[in-house]
Amino acid sequence: MKNYLLLLLPVVALLASGCPIGLDQPLGKIGTEKIDKQLVGKWHSTSAETEVQRVSISKRDDHSYKAKVLERGEMYSLETDELTGWVTTVNEKNFVFFKPDGEEKYYHYCYWWDGGSTLISCDLALLDGGVDAVTSTESLRDQVARSMTMEEWGKETTEWNKE
Repeated sequence: MKNYLLLLLPVVALLASGCPIGLDQPLGKIGTEKIDKQLVGKWHSTSAETEVQRVSISKRDDHSYKAKVLERGEMYSLETDELTGWVTTVNEKNFVFFKPDGEEKYYHYCYWWDGGSTLISCDLALLDGGVDAVTSTESLRDQVARSMTMEEWGKETTEWNKE
């Protein structure tokens, strides 16, 4: 079975249990990669500690999603519940990144499937050079690729079930 990892934000920060970091750069080139249709639907977190408890992800077009937070967690910090999302791949792992409506930061998550209608996500951890090493999409992709080789990367995950 092919592993799919992801970075999501509110929607997946929504999906993730840690605190997502807003970055100025997207992990992929917006408008170039087709969406993963498996992400479309309503999802709920199995953890009471996630920033987002329930989220709806729908197709905006062939290359982007519309995400709406349906239920916020206690630590939810965005000003809006509506986001636009995109997918990309780094080293054969799947990522999703979201930009909240009215904001300039991108939030990233890695995702994969454990079978059926269960989605697993983790925050985008930059374990090599950290946020300070990110100055462009290319440097972000490099930092993610380097971080993915480290043992700690992807250890804290969140499980999401499709409604």
